[in-house]
Amino acid sequence: MKEVSVSLDIINTLGPTSAIVLAVIQQNKISSENFDELISNLENYLKFENRENLIQATQKLLKLKLIGSSDSATGKKDNVYKLKLPGKSPDGLKKQMHTNWQPNLEVYEVLLMGGISKEFSANKLQEFKIYWGEKGLLKDNWNSIFVDFVRREWVKEKSPNKGAPTQMHRNWQPSSDAYEVLELANIPKNVSQSYILEFVLFWEEDGVALKSWNSKFVDFVKRKEIVNTINNEENKRSNNKEEGHGESSEQTKDLSWSKDLEL
Repeated sequence: MKEVSVSLDIINTLGPTSAIVLAVIQQNKISSENFDELISNLENYLKFENRENLIQATQKLLKLKLIGSSDSATGKKDNVYKLKLPGKSPDGLKKQMHTNWQPNLEVYEVLLMGGISKEFSANKLQEFKIYWGEKGLLKDNWNSIFVDFVRREWVKEKSPNKGAPTQMHRNWQPSSDAYEVLELANIPKNVSQSYILEFVLFWEEDGVALKSWNSKFVDFVKRKEIVNTINNEENKRSNNKEEGHGESSEQTKDLSWSKDLEL
């Protein structure tokens, strides 16, 4: 499969799967007129993703009119919208936050695409302006900063603990977003799942309380996979040496430091 370039802003707006599906469709110029054919083509490109997730992500893009479809009766095609992301100030000048500041319309459109209502975003505006007004910093990207702020507040609002720190418990499970982030790092879901019990037991015993265990789990799995990869390379080199395949000192350098990585 060809490499696909996906903007982090688009991932944050649409979610990892929808963002990747949109990039694959656009960058490979895949027709979106026949839904079943579109899903089959996406399965060929995204072999690590299951069909149900591809269908949900594609339906989301169709609903947002970021990809086109056609009416089977009339043959009329939908207009396709271009995803707009909040950028820097039009005049390019850095300014302080002030009481009369208002986000541009694209901000609310982007947040709405991520499932965040305009009412919720608007309710957070005053808090945002007060916080940054007191900081007195000069910025040229207040719209982007506001988007990030609202997203964080939305995650807190939708979490069972309303953003308060919680301790690890025996029945904890990673979110679907955590799996998607790991899959972007070429770590399949079944591999990530194999680390859950070890992760839960370690942090349950530690007793620390965190606001987000998902990001901690992602880091944990990535570190484990790095150590496993290095250990596998060590074993291969050791086996080759036993079989009489000589190696240079550079190739056989000590990698035992990896075993002491703090997990």
